[in-house]
Amino acid sequence: MANDFNPGLFLERISYANSLFKEGITRRELAILKPTWGCRDVKVRFHRNHSFEHVVAASAAWAGYARMSIKFQEAPYDDALSMNVSGEDPDLEVIWYDVEAIQARLGHEMLEWLKGRINALRASTTAPILVVLVGLGVEQERELTEASKSLPGVRIAPVCDMLGSVRTPFDSRLAKISGARLSEEANLALAKHMACRWLPAILTPRIKAIVVDLDQTIYSGVLGEDGVSVTLTPAHASLQALLLKLKESGMFLAVVSKNEPADVDMLFAKRPDFPLRLEDFSANEIGWGSKSESISKACQKLRIDPSAVLFIDDNPGELAEVSGRLPGIELIHAGADVCRTARELEFYPGLWSWGVSSDDILRVADLGAEAARKRIRDCSSDQVEYLRELAPEVDLWMNPESLVSRLAELSQKTNQFNLSLRRLDELKVNEYVKDAGRFAVGIGLRDSLTDSGIIAAMFGRIDDDKVIVDEWVISCRALGRGLEGLMASSALDAAAGSRKTALFSYRLGPRNNPAREWLAKVSGGSMEAEGSLRINLPLLSGIANMPVRINIHGNERPEHS
Repeated sequence: MANDFNPGLFLERISYANSLFKEGITRRELAILKPTWGCRDVKVRFHRNHSFEHVVAASAAWAGYARMSIKFQEAPYDDALSMNVSGEDPDLEVIWYDVEAIQARLGHEMLEWLKGRINALRASTTAPILVVLVGLGVEQERELTEASKSLPGVRIAPVCDMLGSVRTPFDSRLAKISGARLSEEANLALAKHMACRWLPAILTPRIKAIVVDLDQTIYSGVLGEDGVSVTLTPAHASLQALLLKLKESGMFLAVVSKNEPADVDMLFAKRPDFPLRLEDFSANEIGWGSKSESISKACQKLRIDPSAVLFIDDNPGELAEVSGRLPGIELIHAGADVCRTARELEFYPGLWSWGVSSDDILRVADLGAEAARKRIRDCSSDQVEYLRELAPEVDLWMNPESLVSRLAELSQKTNQFNLSLRRLDELKVNEYVKDAGRFAVGIGLRDSLTDSGIIAAMFGRIDDDKVIVDEWVISCRALGRGLEGLMASSALDAAAGSRKTALFSYRLGPRNNPAREWLAKVSGGSMEAEGSLRINLPLLSGIANMPVRINIHGNERPEHS
């Protein structure tokens, strides 16, 4: 929900969210809500055997909140899932299928039939695929989810979990009227999950950090007036627990609040009833400056851009100040109804993900080790001594099918060290992994302090005696250790063999100066807005004298400690 600040639209969005996340919102109330801000058109093609119209109609308000206008293509009923993909590929393909009839006919063979149909669609389109299956058992859905991991860009919606929270998932009376046996409650729940969770998780980068205010936001009261006796209501406790759950899923948490630092330290020390502890926050900016300045400082500590941040505050004036100075930041108004705030946070587009990966967990722990790395760097006489103390290891995975999703995530989300900004999705990454003449390298980094996980990716082509590097990305949290050249050298040695030169493609972006500066330095060339620069690999390989261990792996999935 990135925004360019407009006072009128800002207030309208707060009002819209207050209505949208009221308890028990009805279809009639959803139909009234119309976004007045710009929304991205998203073309969706359905392959279905039961009605989706009731869900589509209810999803418009939720999609508007996510800044999307979903354009659903007409889709005939097709029990056989023949996958008509004529015409231009949409932004998303959706298999919308009730398995009741096919399961009665095929029995135990149904899952294999479904796998075959999903494979057929994957082979016929370049768009990502969302599979929404009604009527599967929990174990069946889990088996299909596991099988889909080998298919790039395919996601199995967790329908069993979603319907498990619905009191009456099915209503046989509606089947005769609407062409689907889902109840009205289930239709509304599906609309909400589709527009606020599943589609944003497929089509947009995930938010990286949640920044919260303290007073009247995660508790009731004002620290400067009430001291540590501020009130933790049951609703505030639930909100804090939800924030903690998001942190455990790999989300950064940070505090930005106008208080005295000593008061905040005392508050958390003397309130063991708070689900959140002070150490759960990866960055704290406590003071009396503007909230926008404090958020900017927190983002520098987290090494992320404000556009990857969700800010929660009870004061609309503070939200307006932040929105005006940090374009693109996401906002939630923590109003008097704390339960409503929690409902908005739970379904905020860009927070939900398709499962917690090891790299998500490592991201938070890795940042905590950065202060220790800085102390080692400050006490070292040179880079070699620093690296000997740090004892880093670089792990390389060549053409790793098991890492396609992670490498696509790096390409799409990395901004500072991203040379060509190609934003490769899973299907394009998979082409580099599998096509002859191309290569993909996943790069992991660990040291004596922590395992950073998979933090870099290189994609390229072999052309006679040289290598063409189409994409070279390093996560911002891995920068500053002086290992960019070593990682590039190691990846090229593994991928290019004895070839002498590499041609690195580049393009000017709004925040990728660190990558461009690195390329200019190692190539000795001058840079235009876009183009390519040649690097002499023997010169780059000279970096290999650093005291760093290099480990080369095959396609096996890395195990992180």
